[in-house]
Amino acid sequence: MVAISRSNVRRVRRGNEGGGFLYMLDNIPYISQLSSADRLLLLCGAALLGTVTFASFFLISGIVTFSGGITSSDVSDPRLSPELRKMGLSDEQLLRRGGGKRIVVGPHKLDSEENAVALDIISILDCDGLQDEMEREWNAVLDAKKLAKESSDRWKREEEQWKREEEEWEQINNRNKRRLQLELDSVQDAVEFDLEQQENHNDIGGDGRDFMLDEMMMDDISMMGRDGGGGIGGGGGGGGDFYYDNTQLKLTARHLFCLAAEGITLPKSTTSGDPDPSLHCDIGNFEIRESLLSLWSSARAQISDDIIKKTLNIVTEHKETLRGHDVHIWYPQNDLGTEGMLRVLNSAFEGSLTYNFDSEPADEGHDDLYRFWNIPSQYVGENKLFVDVGSALGLTSMLIAYEYPRTTVVSIEPASPSWLIQNINFRCNLSEEQRSYVHPILAGVGTKHHDDNDSMMKMIWKPRMTTATRNWNLDKDFDFGTDIELTVHLRTLRAILAEATPEDLPLGTPISVLNLDCEGCEYNLIPSLHETSFKSIGLILGRTNWGFIPMSKKPSSERAEDTHKRVCTHYNFAKRCKECCDFPTLPVRPRLPSTAVEDEKFGDVEDESDNSSVRLETKTVADVAGSLCDGFEEWAEENKLHEVPDDYGWNEMSAYVQTDTR
Repeated sequence: MVAISRSNVRRVRRGNEGGGFLYMLDNIPYISQLSSADRLLLLCGAALLGTVTFASFFLISGIVTFSGGITSSDVSDPRLSPELRKMGLSDEQLLRRGGGKRIVVGPHKLDSEENAVALDIISILDCDGLQDEMEREWNAVLDAKKLAKESSDRWKREEEQWKREEEEWEQINNRNKRRLQLELDSVQDAVEFDLEQQENHNDIGGDGRDFMLDEMMMDDISMMGRDGGGGIGGGGGGGGDFYYDNTQLKLTARHLFCLAAEGITLPKSTTSGDPDPSLHCDIGNFEIRESLLSLWSSARAQISDDIIKKTLNIVTEHKETLRGHDVHIWYPQNDLGTEGMLRVLNSAFEGSLTYNFDSEPADEGHDDLYRFWNIPSQYVGENKLFVDVGSALGLTSMLIAYEYPRTTVVSIEPASPSWLIQNINFRCNLSEEQRSYVHPILAGVGTKHHDDNDSMMKMIWKPRMTTATRNWNLDKDFDFGTDIELTVHLRTLRAILAEATPEDLPLGTPISVLNLDCEGCEYNLIPSLHETSFKSIGLILGRTNWGFIPMSKKPSSERAEDTHKRVCTHYNFAKRCKECCDFPTLPVRPRLPSTAVEDEKFGDVEDESDNSSVRLETKTVADVAGSLCDGFEEWAEENKLHEVPDDYGWNEMSAYVQTDTR
């Protein structure tokens, strides 16, 4: 027998046994050891696996593509057109490119310029980040509401428990009273029996004992009342519902602009009883939305991004009344200046106090001052010009628009944050027609020289006192966290009016009413006016500030004299400004009643008297001021009224009070 070794055997393959493919399989480890049937089964399995894998790939791709189509057209940002989505970029990238169409309200669409402004709002204010912040805050609000409800429910349960215990005490008291009454009746019967036996002492003994018994009964009953009521019900106070400040979503002006740009969506309330978070300013109105976008464009051209963002982040909406008009005014929280201005504008309305200034109640001697709600009719109305210098958040201009329709109002404000806020107030509270007569201008009022039309001044804006933007602030009062130092563009009043006067009001129309509440700018404005221009002003309201300005920032005494001598010819100044006492014999324009003739012409005192059908007595400053001038000499010396030689401190490029080293 011959032993054959497997390694010595050379396999011989015939040409018809699978060709090259089977030969390749024979060279794969383990495959060569399989039978032909096993190899066929393996090949079929591999083919099936490949088919399933290929089909799965295309199926998943189709689902993803379909999902993407739904998101683009129905779920994601509506500001992007389907054509742009075909580029394959994300929504964020497409928005950054600035393309696409924006659907705003119903069938309305923003034009290309407005669309660019809206995208700029989303970018500058980071509306995407604001949406995330708002959702986190809303979750916190919901938690706070839940805690508030739990607390309220707990108080109600405890109150119900107190009432039940009080009722139980009342029942016990009633039982004790009945028991005591029975005992007293028994004693009374015994006493009456004894009295019948003692005929000689009937009246005296009976009356005395009845009185004693009555006193005993009342003492016992009152003692039971005190015992029963003192434990639970006597000193108990109801729990009631507690109000939490954190149960409302705080919406700022930043939210307002992001909503106008369709950059955010307000959350919805989770319970049927609670209203959804909302703003009173109707951005659903396409006209208001367009006006806010226009305001943004104007603000970006005049104000730095940093100041815009700081301002919008601290301004919120507040429900107020303006002499019977319901308004929703935007101003910073705890703004004492706006609160004071509301007191002034609502003075003497429906029994409220009368104020001269924000914190100065008027006395009886000031009842005859001109006030914003009793301006003589010849100074307001169609083709009349009301100029508000130092208009702050625009409340005075709003009142004029409400009270005297079709009066042209030029609202001049040097502080860019206040100018931005007042424009929001105008858009959110005045109708389109009312706004067409109100012209807000961002500028400070400088001197008359042409080369000073582009001068500058440093001022400080304080969110806690928005009505007091000025260049004479105490250094120690500056709050680095909230206050903003501004570089204010000073322009002449003539240049401002030329820009603000609408075409339907002829250029050169005299100022009917000039309101000066500008923290010292009167020392720039009044001396710069030509005598003819000054005399053409019908009525000047406001006050002077010499007594408030620190010594190191006062203008020259010469500038002060020019200012005071002019404004003190107007009744309100002569009545309440102590600076006017420097000119006791100066004639004062007669005070006109609000029912004076309609066709009276503006002019100096003589013309005013001649042109009026009502003969009014001309008085001097001394006559009008009265006791206001008591102690004037001491006041003038204390405030250096005649001792400041130049404008060195007044023109100093600093918003802070510095020690005078001259």
